[in-house]
Amino acid sequence: MKFGGTSVADAPAIRRLVEIVRTRKAERPLVVVSALARVSNALLGLPLLAAQERKAAVETLLERHQALALELELPAKVTEPTVLEADRLASTLEVLGDTVPEGDLLDFVVGHGELWSSRLVAAALEKGGVRSAWVDVRSVIRTDGYFTSAAPEREGLPARAHDAFLHHLGTGVVPVSQGFLGSGPDGRPTTLGRGGSDYTAALLGAALEVDRVEIWTDVDGIMTADPRVVPQARLLTVASHHEAAELAAFGAKVLHPATQAPLVEAGIPCVVLNSFAPHRTGTRVISTADPGQVGPSPVRAISCKRGITIVNVTSPRMLGASGFLRRLFEVFERHRISVDVLATSEVSVSMTVENSFPLEKLREDLEALGEVAFAPERAIVAVVGLALRDTPGIAARIFSAIRSINVEVVSQGASSTNLTFVVREEEAFNAVRALHREFIEESA
Repeated sequence: MKFGGTSVADAPAIRRLVEIVRTRKAERPLVVVSALARVSNALLGLPLLAAQERKAAVETLLERHQALALELELPAKVTEPTVLEADRLASTLEVLGDTVPEGDLLDFVVGHGELWSSRLVAAALEKGGVRSAWVDVRSVIRTDGYFTSAAPEREGLPARAHDAFLHHLGTGVVPVSQGFLGSGPDGRPTTLGRGGSDYTAALLGAALEVDRVEIWTDVDGIMTADPRVVPQARLLTVASHHEAAELAAFGAKVLHPATQAPLVEAGIPCVVLNSFAPHRTGTRVISTADPGQVGPSPVRAISCKRGITIVNVTSPRMLGASGFLRRLFEVFERHRISVDVLATSEVSVSMTVENSFPLEKLREDLEALGEVAFAPERAIVAVVGLALRDTPGIAARIFSAIRSINVEVVSQGASSTNLTFVVREEEAFNAVRALHREFIEESA
């Protein structure tokens, strides 16, 4: 059972969590929690503050956790480790001064949020009559040394997970652990990237061969579109692992993009549920190629990912040459930059990357291969459905629905569940609304 930041944001949210876990107690749940809402962002912002402001900011975070413990009527000793860690954090930042922190220090800083919240949750469960034990996940999730977005080492994970959790589960104790965190080859703290708590839950679930993984959040499940963009969006009561992964990769915020991989391998379902309305059915994500149509249309959902830059590389040397794409992607690999959408012609390649990557450094290396042009302020729109590649006329309907919007890159590739294209960022929401009207609302 993974609870996100809004599901542990305050005392009422944590009390709801306790009641939800109580309903699952007979099924021997393992609880994974994120940091309290907004805490991770606040921690990441600490190195950006002036040196004299950092100590006060750490104190504010500590006071929030202490006030929450007081409101939940938890023993004073619950926050004693938090006080010590906050002092150490403030001292570390003071030594840092005004220098820009390296990735390992950023991971050390931001990891405090999950450590602090999980102690509160474990104590709240005990207070509510549910026996619990706090477990440090960093001894279980081992990763490579790429800080801020580390890759977990899957080898040996089942054995480590069994050692850490099975004793508690076998004696009726609910283990409470952290998402997002890991430890590198040398033992230093690492993180799995923003939203990595879902991924942690999936990794632990697969390692322990659980019946299901539940993702508790603040929405009813996976929707046919973002309801903030499309108020008419509907709930998908069932979704396939593949379409959930596609939606997550292209902007849907409900699940972390990497969550589905370990669950697909293990054949374990994932259920997305609303901690503010736990009686609702949510979305069950299962290993199936055909979760059923929303209506007559094969399109089941539309998502969009903003903050994208198109990278165009043009080189006559591509024509009839072998190894060009290998050299091109070696550049992206060196910079640890992932590509979302790819389209090629005889002499050019178009790729999309997130704006947050160090693109100017990327440009320098790419210019050794050809002419490079960036087109920032773009967005990816993804149309996700059943057998789209095998449905005659579907592309015509998609592009007819957005005929007033200029499409700059189109990609379908090997996936039969997804067709993606790139538009200007300011036109993305209009494209999503138009497609939802065409394929979802009109089929009602």
